[in-house]
Amino acid sequence: MFYGELFDAFGDLLVGCCKKYAVCWIILVVTALGVTLGLVFGLRSKAEEPRRIGAVASNGVGCAEVGGSILDIGGSAADAAIATMLCEGVMLPHSLGVGGGFVATIYSRETEFSEVLIARETAPAAATQDMFVKTEITGALSCAVPAEIYGYSELHDKYGRLPWKTLFQPTIDLCRRGILVSRYLSGVLQREEERIRNEPSMAEIFINPKTDEVYKQGEVMYRHTLAETLEIIADEGAKAIYGGGRVGRKLVEDIQAMGGIVTEEDLQSYNVRWEMPLHSHFSGGYKLITSTLPTSGAVLTFMLNVMEPLYTSNTDKYWQRLIETFKHAYGHRTNLGDIHYEPDVQEMYENLIDPAFAAEIRKLILDDRTFEDMSYYGANFANEEDHGTAHISVLAPNGDAISVTSTINSHLGAKVRSRQTGFILNDEMDDFSTPGKINAYGIPASPANFIKPGKRPMSSTCPSIVLDTHGNVKLIVGGAGGSKITTSVAQTILRYFVLHEPIEKAVNSGRLHHQLAPMHIDMEPNVPRHTVAYLSAIGHDIRFLEDDKAYSAQTAIGILGTEPHPVCDRRRVGSAVVVEPDRVE
Repeated sequence: MFYGELFDAFGDLLVGCCKKYAVCWIILVVTALGVTLGLVFGLRSKAEEPRRIGAVASNGVGCAEVGGSILDIGGSAADAAIATMLCEGVMLPHSLGVGGGFVATIYSRETEFSEVLIARETAPAAATQDMFVKTEITGALSCAVPAEIYGYSELHDKYGRLPWKTLFQPTIDLCRRGILVSRYLSGVLQREEERIRNEPSMAEIFINPKTDEVYKQGEVMYRHTLAETLEIIADEGAKAIYGGGRVGRKLVEDIQAMGGIVTEEDLQSYNVRWEMPLHSHFSGGYKLITSTLPTSGAVLTFMLNVMEPLYTSNTDKYWQRLIETFKHAYGHRTNLGDIHYEPDVQEMYENLIDPAFAAEIRKLILDDRTFEDMSYYGANFANEEDHGTAHISVLAPNGDAISVTSTINSHLGAKVRSRQTGFILNDEMDDFSTPGKINAYGIPASPANFIKPGKRPMSSTCPSIVLDTHGNVKLIVGGAGGSKITTSVAQTILRYFVLHEPIEKAVNSGRLHHQLAPMHIDMEPNVPRHTVAYLSAIGHDIRFLEDDKAYSAQTAIGILGTEPHPVCDRRRVGSAVVVEPDRVE
C-alpha cells in the first residue's frame, strides 16, 4: 500500500520528470525503498562511524541507483549486486535477465578472502554433441538450463544481509509502473523488429500497442507477467523454479511447447560451482583476482603476464605488442573448455596462468612484423563467437567488492519468451562448438567446447578485481560485448595501472581488438592516426567500426585513496553512483 500511495502522490511530478530524466521512475522506487527500510533498520549518526564510501556502476540506466539504495540501508555488496542485476534484467532485457546466467568474482576486505561463483547455464540432459550439425541454433532449442535466480539465491545465502524479498521490490515496481526505454534498447528493438513481430511471445511486450511499432527511446513499456513471477520468487525463493515449484513447471511447459528440451529434472538437478579465483601479480605489486574456466579469466591473466615487461613510451610499438599478445591469447583460447568435463584442457589452462609460459610467448612478439599463419599463435581450433552480456561493479562501504557479468547470450537471447512466466530465454547453446564446422580460415571447431549434458560453454567474460599490496580494492572491472570483453578489460587495466590514466579515460579511450579469426584489427576511429599508420605498415589489416556500440562496454570502479570513482562506458547507456551511507556494518 505504501508504494502505491507514494507513486500516486508524485504522479504529476513523474510525468514531467520523465521527459528529462531517464532514471526518474527508478529513483522514485528507490526513494520508497529507502524510506521504508530506513524505518525498519533505523539510522546511526555519521559521527559514530568511520567515513567509508561505496559505489555501484551498471550498464542499466538508473540501476546503479537501485544498488546504491541497498548499500545505503546497510545491504552488503552481494545484496546490491542482486538488486542491480534484477533491475538490469528489465532495463536491458536484450542482454541479461532471469532466463540467463552469470559469473561473479567476490572479495571480502575483512578476511581478504576471494572466490568465484559460476552460475552459468548448462546443457540440458537431453543435449547431444551433434544436435546442431544440421539444425539452426535458434529458438527454444537453443536454450540452456537457466541459472540466474539459482545463482542469486546462492550468493544471497552466503553473502547477503538484507531480506531476500527486499532485493526484488524495486524491479517488481518497475515492471508494473513502467520501464523507460533507453536509446540503446530502442536501437536493439529496431534492429530486431522483424523477428519480434514474427514471434507473438516477444511482440506482446516489445510492440507498443499505441503505435503498433517497437518501443522507441523515451516510451514506457510494462512487464506485468514478469512482475507476478518475480513476486512469487521473492516470496518463495529459488525453489519456486528449482525445487519443483509452480514457476519452474510453467517455464518448462513453455520451453517444451516451443521445441526446447529443458526439463523439470534439469532445473532440479542444476547447481552452481563455487571456485577459488585466479590470482596473479603485475605492475607495481598489484594483484589481479579474476574468474576461472569456462570464462576467460585465464586468457586475461595471460595477456597481462605477457605485457608486464613490454611497456615502452613509444606508443606505436606498445600497441603492436599488445595486438600480438591478443593474437596469441585468442590462439591458445581455442584449446580451452569446461575443465570439469574436459580434463585435457588442464595443461593449456596452467600454461596460460604461468609467467614462464608468458615469457616464452614474449619471444615470438616482434615490433616490426605480424603473421597470418594461425598456427604461429597456437590456434589448433576455432573460437565460437559469443555475444551480448551486461556487467556491474559494486564496492561496499566496508571495502568488500563484487564484479559480476550476466548474459542471455545473443541480443534478446533465443528470441522467444515464456508467456506464463515472462522469462526471455537464453540461447546459450550457441556458445558451444559444433562438430564438422569449419570456419572461413579452414580451422575446425574446438572439441574442448563440444556439447555435453551438464557442461557449460566457453565464455569471454572475465569479471575482475584488483588489489594493492595492503589488500585494498583499487579497481573493479568487467564488460559487456561478447568476444571483445577480454581485450577491453585488459586495455582498461593496462591504461589505469601502467599508463596511469584516470579511470574515466581508461574506460573511454579508443580501443583496438584482435581475436585472430577474423585476421584483422577492429579499431575505433579515435585511435591516433600515427598508430594506425604504424600498424598498417607492419602488415595488419585494419577495419574501423564506426559504431562504437560494437565494442565492449565497460563498467568499472577505480579507487584513489578511499574515494571510489564509478564509471559507465560512453559506448552504451549506463549509470554510476557513489554512496556514503549513514549505516555501515
